[in-house]
Amino acid sequence: MATPSKSVPPSGRAIGSVLVFHNEARPESRRIARLAASLLRKRRVKVWMAGNRPPAGALERADMAVAVGGDGTMLRVARLAAPRGLPLLGVHAGGLGFLAGAQLRGLVGSLDAALDGRMNIQERSLLSIEVYRGPRRLLGPTLALNECVIRTGDQARAVNLSMRGDGASVADYFGDGLIVATPTGSTAYALAASGPIVDPSLDVNLVVPICPHALTQRPLIVPASLPLVIRHERRRLHEAPRVHVSLDGQRGRELLVGDEVRVRPGGSLRLLMPPERSFFDALRRKLQWGVR
Repeated sequence: MATPSKSVPPSGRAIGSVLVFHNEARPESRRIARLAASLLRKRRVKVWMAGNRPPAGALERADMAVAVGGDGTMLRVARLAAPRGLPLLGVHAGGLGFLAGAQLRGLVGSLDAALDGRMNIQERSLLSIEVYRGPRRLLGPTLALNECVIRTGDQARAVNLSMRGDGASVADYFGDGLIVATPTGSTAYALAASGPIVDPSLDVNLVVPICPHALTQRPLIVPASLPLVIRHERRRLHEAPRVHVSLDGQRGRELLVGDEVRVRPGGSLRLLMPPERSFFDALRRKLQWGVR
């Protein structure tokens, strides 16, 4: 069963070593990452500068990870930190910064709070995705914090996708594609496709059709523990529509007719957030939610 996404009291675990990731394509991210590393070293913390790739052995030896950049950097680092149980602190230095627990202004206080165990640990559920062609596995298992997206390729044609949940037929979808999202991903692509906003404390996943060709097909909320299998189906003889699967918008591959995407619980990420920061605060600040 997927781990519920919830806020728990700080563990008080001593932080002696930290991995600092940053977006190497952004000079501002590099500058803030160097500043964060300097502040951590002043606290007598061992620091590994990771850039986009951690040094050999650093993931296994670190006590915490810091990701400097936007949400794309956070999504990438989350896949590395989650399997090892590393608490992850995001430092906003990019676009929306929805997952960041620290800003440049107040960075010293945020790093001190993380080191001293004064940050809340929010456990955010992940998806584990595999792609199969018959008995052969083509991709995975690979983690996604936001979503798995299966959608039409570069041609303007609808595609046919059948979905089963724990072996039982759920629905056949005909349209531009399908999104399977976590509660964390409910404010990303799924929201743009008219999916609901879901509090990350809920142990559920979303299934959101992309431009369905049926008025009766609307987003579903399903238990996070429910294994899903989505199959690329042929709608008419001799048709071979191009379909692509992507994970958090960063990893993916093309699907052929008959390929299956299998989605299961992928454990959880330990995301560090200030105790005073709520999910609804983030909605108001980042998405202008409730503003008239």
